[in-house]
Amino acid sequence: MRVKYFLLGFVLSLFGCNEHKFNDVDFVGVWQADDGARITINQDGTCVLNGLNKSIVSIATDEKERLNANGNWKIVGNINSGITGGITTGLKISYDLIDRKGRGGILFYISGRGIKENKAPWDLFIWKGDPDEMIKYKFVKQQ
Repeated sequence: MRVKYFLLGFVLSLFGCNEHKFNDVDFVGVWQADDGARITINQDGTCVLNGLNKSIVSIATDEKERLNANGNWKIVGNINSGITGGITTGLKISYDLIDRKGRGGILFYISGRGIKENKAPWDLFIWKGDPDEMIKYKFVKQQ
């Protein structure tokens, strides 16, 4: 009987741990946060950031300051989102700095549903403060 349970556990572990293979279709569309911030991700690799809280996504200290910018996005691998840790793929957004020369960047982690947060539908997030506090600045894809 123990052998049967061992084999069942082994087979389930082989099929249950595979990460979803993300592609552009998973991300193209409009993503919105609870505070009204929006990210529009386009098929051509461009994106538009509207109203993102600068104190979370950059080094700004004023919570009222918002980020509005045009940018580019790409799927990146081998990232570690920390505590949840179920998905090693992320989304990198680079954007033009409006008030000075140069570019800024945000690395979004991906979470989903289930115990390991590794099942669709997906959310994009960054940690708000210390990841140990498990507070996410989360963006949900709009249908």
